[in-house]
Amino acid sequence: MNAPLTTIRPLRSTDCLAALTALLHRAYAPLGAMGLNYTAVDQTVEVTRKRCAAGTCFVAVDSERIVGTVTVAGPHDPLRQAGWAEQTPWFCRHDAAHLHQLAVEPVLQGSGLGRRLLAQCVDWARAQGYRYLALDTAVPAAHLRRAYAKLGYIDADEVQWQGKRYRSVVMVLPLDGAPWPAPVDGVTLIRALWARMQARDWTGVRRLYADDATMLWHTSGERYGDVDAIVRVNATYPEGWTLRVADAAALTDGRVLSLVEVTLPPQRFFATSLFTLRDGLIAQVDEYWATVEPPPDWRDAATLGAYGRLPL
Repeated sequence: MNAPLTTIRPLRSTDCLAALTALLHRAYAPLGAMGLNYTAVDQTVEVTRKRCAAGTCFVAVDSERIVGTVTVAGPHDPLRQAGWAEQTPWFCRHDAAHLHQLAVEPVLQGSGLGRRLLAQCVDWARAQGYRYLALDTAVPAAHLRRAYAKLGYIDADEVQWQGKRYRSVVMVLPLDGAPWPAPVDGVTLIRALWARMQARDWTGVRRLYADDATMLWHTSGERYGDVDAIVRVNATYPEGWTLRVADAAALTDGRVLSLVEVTLPPQRFFATSLFTLRDGLIAQVDEYWATVEPPPDWRDAATLGAYGRLPL
């Protein structure tokens, strides 16, 4: 086959997703043999369908046979989509697109088809007005990291995706003179912090703090004087907890406010946190904890009038 003769176009409803899935399996088999359990190593046709539908899927076609593919998408919306993407700001920030599920038929790898598919993603991102294009790959996949670096992608973040046997590096391509290092959106950064805590990615949590960060727990009168103490108290907290971000917002003074619900059966807590940022990292946390508990008996409708109780 001659890769330059292939046509790159959007996926059509008539394209065979089983054939596309089989291509992904063939392309990712060497990575699976390295012990890297990328999703595309063995994903089902239904997973392929969902991943393609999450963005714009392009396929490379040679005589109607799919020989390459990539999917590119705009930012995930944390209020509507799965929370996994929040672990890295680069998959949620408003000015960045991201690509995934890049695959080329093994006999065509090295022919330039992969670069053409990546260029298609760049064109798509520019046309949509994005200033950055992000991707992630396994930290141990040195050959892939080198290939992306040659195309201008820069290491920007690391993350531990749930269920993966490897850490992932997030690489970013600035488009059309976009500034680098890129300005950090504080709300997206704090949502990434909470997502990494839920994932128990303590290495990733540490990366979001300045080394000299401090944290005050005002309701219990405790002070944590550096990043290691902050990470340690969260990592050693009794297990069995889950957290949910109820809200996060930027304040006019530059700080970020978040409200998080923590469930540790049979108890529930709320944490109200004020984050001070410095140079794109968390420098100080002022945190106020409240335990969910029933109100006293004297507070009732007979005494107060327009009064009711929420389910606990």
